[in-house]
Amino acid sequence: MSIKAKTAYCGIYCPDCMLFKNKFSPLATQLKERLEDTEFEKYAGTPSPFGQDYTCYNQFSTILEALAGSQCNQTCRTGGGCSGKPCEIMECCLSKNYEGCWDCDDVENCNKFDFLTPRCGDMPKSNILAIKKHGMQNWEQYKKAFYIWQG
Repeated sequence: MSIKAKTAYCGIYCPDCMLFKNKFSPLATQLKERLEDTEFEKYAGTPSPFGQDYTCYNQFSTILEALAGSQCNQTCRTGGGCSGKPCEIMECCLSKNYEGCWDCDDVENCNKFDFLTPRCGDMPKSNILAIKKHGMQNWEQYKKAFYIWQG
């Protein structure tokens, strides 16, 4: 797959996302199925001195369901958006016939990136600047860490 196909319109490098082709979603699906097969929710919901650790099972089940459904198997560009859902950034680029935000002269002032900030910080815009400076074929070595906790 080409570097362009791996690069979202917003500058995110899709293979760096923990949801992209992750290994935990299939495992979560298997665990969810096994727990359902054994009707574990009934065991967890029955008051007993043996089940005190399972009082939050419904919360766990909700999280397990989310983990099971969180795998993304295609990049933004090839799959029609992040996890198959187009965002405002993608729609903006497509409406302007841009290859990505790197074709835009007002990226640094754009507020369409706000929803990415809590997890990604300024990484998308930094990547866009690297693409502008080094070109699509040469920017990958300059990409920033995906998540803010990765430094």
